[in-house]
Amino acid sequence: MVEFALLAPIFFLLLLAIIEGGRFILYYQTLSSATRDGARYAIVHGSRSFCPSGPMPPDTGPSCDEPGDKVVASVQSGAFGLLGPNVEVFPTWPEGSNRRDALVKVRSVYHYAPLVNLRMDFLGNRLEFLPSFDVEAESTLVINN
Repeated sequence: MVEFALLAPIFFLLLLAIIEGGRFILYYQTLSSATRDGARYAIVHGSRSFCPSGPMPPDTGPSCDEPGDKVVASVQSGAFGLLGPNVEVFPTWPEGSNRRDALVKVRSVYHYAPLVNLRMDFLGNRLEFLPSFDVEAESTLVINN
């Protein structure tokens, strides 16, 4: 009984750490993959596509998706409900147009909250173990259409 009382807290802490670590890696990989999907949507829908996404080059037609809302929707659908609409997506075209061989950068941010968030007040100070934090992913690709 004494040995169990001494080892049980360490065992359960280690078990929770493994679960939380696996959960974090799953969320990060999901965010990274969804961000890559959004960047891929943007490079396929360049200025030569049927419905271009992003700012068009000068002296060309209008864009179907000037602010990149369809890129944002692509990232959020790529998160397949795990992260869903809680993902903030920031698509940018650094060169100012979506012409062929230009760059597109998609940055996504997700506010990660651990399952077990230990909070306590200690002498009037609030201590927080495993606090919430932002997870970011970024993908930069060359437009090929």
